[in-house]
Parts: sequence; C-alpha cells; structure tokens
Amino acid sequence: MTALFAGLTTLDVLHRLDHVPDPGLKVTSTDFTMAAGGPATNAAVTYAALEAGARSLSTDEAVAGSPDHATRADAPLLLTALGEGPVSAFLAADLAVAGVRVLDATTPAPTATSIPGLPVSTASSPAEAAAPTYRSTPPDERDAAQASAPREPAVSSIIEHPSGRMVASTNARLDADPACVAADLPERVGVVLIDGHNPALAQAALTLGVPEVGGEDPFARLEARPPHLRVLDGGSWKDWLTPLLGFVDVAVVSEDFAPPLLARADGEQVVGFLRGFGITRVVRTRGERPVQYWWDGVHGEVPVHEVPNASTMGAGDAFHGAFVWALERAGATDPERLIRFASAVAGVSVSSFGTRQWLTSPVLAELVRAW
Repeated sequence: MTALFAGLTTLDVLHRLDHVPDPGLKVTSTDFTMAAGGPATNAAVTYAALEAGARSLSTDEAVAGSPDHATRADAPLLLTALGEGPVSAFLAADLAVAGVRVLDATTPAPTATSIPGLPVSTASSPAEAAAPTYRSTPPDERDAAQASAPREPAVSSIIEHPSGRMVASTNARLDADPACVAADLPERVGVVLIDGHNPALAQAALTLGVPEVGGEDPFARLEARPPHLRVLDGGSWKDWLTPLLGFVDVAVVSEDFAPPLLARADGEQVVGFLRGFGITRVVRTRGERPVQYWWDGVHGEVPVHEVPNASTMGAGDAFHGAFVWALERAGATDPERLIRFASAVAGVSVSSFGTRQWLTSPVLAELVRAW
C-alpha cells in the first residue's frame, strides 16, 4: 500500500544569488538546480525519500539512487499530466530517480486527421495510397486548436536572492483525462493528497475507492467514504474546489487560502467555512509562525523552529509530503505529533538550496529513525 498524490508537475529551474540582482546587469548564480516541481510532485518526492529512509533502517538498501527504486510497489504514485517532448522526458526521468511512480493522464492529442488540410489516408493498397483523399467537411475547431497547441508542461524560473525570490512561469496547464490511466490506479491506497491544480485529477483521486451508491440522495456519495484518508493541500483557493470539498477528510491550508467572501479570512473563519462541508480536521501553516490546528473539536498551535538563512522553495510541499507519510502510519489521532514531524521535515528542506539536496541529509534520516 502506498500514497497517491494528484496535481501539477512543472519544470523548476532555480538559480541562487548572493546579492540582490540589478535588472540592468547580467549576473552569475552561485548555485543552480533543475528538477520536477509542483505542489503534489514535491510532496510525492518527499514521501518517497521518507519511505526509502524507513526501509534503510531494516535493510541494506540504499536510501536513494537505487535503479529499481521507482518500480517498487510501495513507491508513491503521482497522478499528473506530463505532456510530450524533451522537457516531459526529463521530468519523467527525474521522478524515477526520486522514487516516484508517475501516472501520466495527459489528454491524448487529436489524430492528424483532425487537422484541416492534412490528407486522410484510408488506403488499403500502395496504388490507393498514391492518390490521397481529403476530409470533405472541416473538423471541429476545438480539435484543431488542441492539435496545434503545445503539449509541454509548465516551466518556472526562480531566482533566489538575499531579499527574497523572483519567479517567472509559463503558467501553462495541460489538459488531463484520468480515464486514460484509470486501469493503472490501485484498488487500495494509504492516503490521498490533491494540490488543487487540476479539477479532473483531483476528482479522480478524491473519489478513488468510494463505494457506488444507489438511490436519489444527492449526498449519499459524500457519506460513502473510502477506507483511506483524503488530504487537501490548500495553498490558495480555487473556485472549482467547492463541489469537491465534501470528499476531503483533512485540509492543510496556508494563510493565503481564502474561500469566497473571506478575502482577509482568519483561521476561525476558514475553519468555519470548511466545517460546513464536513471537514473537521484542519491544519493551517503560517510560515515561521506556529502552525494552527482544529481537530475534531480540539484547537491548538505547534511552534516552528527557525532555520537561519532558510531557502524556503518547496517548504510547504515538503510539509505536506511528510504530513501524508506520518498520517499514513500513525492515523488521525494525534495532530500535534503529525505537525511536529512535518514541520521538522520542512525545516530540513529549507536548510539547503533547491528541492533535492536536502533529501540526502543525515538529519532527515534521524527524523525517520526517531519516528
């Protein structure tokens, strides 16, 4: 059994500077890395590192870099859209090395016969092939647009400097069709996490394992819960989330998560909104300030340890991946223990540049050992 993560995958190109850049000058970075990114993707990579660390405690298996690591049955699954082309190939290879199995649900492109002006070959012999025929009626305009649109993942360029971070992104989203990989989804998972960046993927993940129900009760499917827990990574509000909130068991949100009519929402307001959808377990991260939680009627805070010279790229994603890993093992009975562990892992992630160097930190191994 393993965890399922559903959401966005991007190519993250990161540079680090030791000074605030002058926009009129070319600069040379002091560090550089390039890796698959995105909230659900980084969370899955974190989970894979923790899982590998746990296995290394009882076996002689290497923590990372094992050639068959990504093919293990317990490797985390990432339901995403990778697209096509060299960037997508790089992302697939990077995730394989990280120990993440990918279910690429990119919507298949229309066939060449859908493009206006291209020959439609129906030849059954070489002689017939010599006289190509053409479509007699124009194809649907949407098919033509899809066929000509780039089928590449989003690319984010990030420059980290002493005063903050600069980000430029293509902000492209590939269409996804979970039905094309439905046969590859497991019957059972430990925990599901969605990051809110693709409604089709989120719905497929949240409804995985939900029993079919009959009758006319519109709420029956919401009440027919699967045996595993479903977690929302609520970095920010998405308008299409509303009909899916009833399928969420645990919401891990940031201060930027502001539902409709709550543009400057505080924690209590957000919790009240989510409670209306039956979500009684909410964790709210606030950067370097204590993490808040509301858990089955109990409210509290967990302090966060300050890390000097922190590189915060992907810290929230590391928190979510560690939270899922711990939740799968300990269940939902002790929120403070879950938060302490996830915060400690996130603390390791900000102690080095980028989203990969920290995965081999001996501190991370010690956290797994202490768990």
